[in-house]
Amino acid sequence: MVTENSVLVIGAGISGSSTAYHLNKQGWDVTVVDQEKENSLPIYNNPAVCINPNSMINDKRFNRLMCSSISYVWQLIEEIKLGESSAQQVGSIYILEKNEGMDRFNRLIKNNPDLKNYISVISPKKIWGRYKIEGSVGLYFSSGGWIEPKDLCKRLLINKNIHKEFNTKVTAVEYMENMWSVSTSNNNKFKAKNIVFCSAADIKNYHYFSHLDFDQYRGQINWVDSEQIQFTEILSNDGYVIPVFKNSSIVGSSYDKNNSSNADSEVDTKNNLKKLTALLPKLNYNSLGVHSGSWVGQRAASFDRRPYVGRILDHEHNKHLNKKNSVASLMWQKGLYINACYGSRGFSFAPLASLSLANMMCRSLGNMDKFILDYLNPERRYFRSKGLKKHGIKF
Repeated sequence: MVTENSVLVIGAGISGSSTAYHLNKQGWDVTVVDQEKENSLPIYNNPAVCINPNSMINDKRFNRLMCSSISYVWQLIEEIKLGESSAQQVGSIYILEKNEGMDRFNRLIKNNPDLKNYISVISPKKIWGRYKIEGSVGLYFSSGGWIEPKDLCKRLLINKNIHKEFNTKVTAVEYMENMWSVSTSNNNKFKAKNIVFCSAADIKNYHYFSHLDFDQYRGQINWVDSEQIQFTEILSNDGYVIPVFKNSSIVGSSYDKNNSSNADSEVDTKNNLKKLTALLPKLNYNSLGVHSGSWVGQRAASFDRRPYVGRILDHEHNKHLNKKNSVASLMWQKGLYINACYGSRGFSFAPLASLSLANMMCRSLGNMDKFILDYLNPERRYFRSKGLKKHGIKF
């Protein structure tokens, strides 16, 4: 029997595993479907993702989302008891030339006073003494850190009540008889009242999402052996460095729009190693010309670099509405949700956004959930194009 709180989650990456975790925790019947083998998701081969806070001088909503999301990441890691070998909050430092850095910090705090609780300045003297980077200041975020993707995603899906179907590709999706039906490449069929698409590789195949714009980005990271480093905080400017990860330093990341190659690039390797020497100039690597490992991944980002999280409109029905219609007149697809297109920020933002999505589906929204779902609403471009205000949306 298909229950009202049944859901199919398409994709087992960070957004899919976070969605499954939160819905299962609230008593839902959850089935996760992914085309990769259980231990072979592409993101699993990335040794460590960087939780590196960023901030926008003139976007208070982004800063609110960033601060809340990253704080929640560490709360979730503690909740699921992910050990220090899999995740560490080591802090991160954004390196900038002194005048540029102080100007940016002052403008950030002036426009976003709450950021003073998250950002502080490290003086040029301390930056030189610790990292041997001359004439620079550091914007320090204590909430920065790194996570092993495989360990986090697998821990989120560990509950035996989450039904997992790996190594099976979705071949057809239909809405019939008031429920969603998914057919897969191994001739299985799954049904549920709700469905959440958590992979851009899947959403591009279905007309429900044809109006959502996003681009694919190829990213490459590299790592080198480095046992002599005495500090652990992440450094960033042009790229980032995780100085200490299991006797290696990880550096990244390259970005190449609409490049579908998953092969290691010699050009990207050389550029990443240049970033490494720029951010860690005092370190003496024995052979920077030869890296000890690399990972290439594909990321999807929306038109405005904000992920798509929430419900999807029934555009076939709504095209008949005239300009005088309000948001309340719009019709939404029943039981259809999206949680995708995070770009490089999936492990920073997806855990909290997935909680808000789960709370929407459970009809238990708090004020933070409403803020997040409004800011990341998949239909934001449609509302803007029609001159419709989002106020009044019944989540």
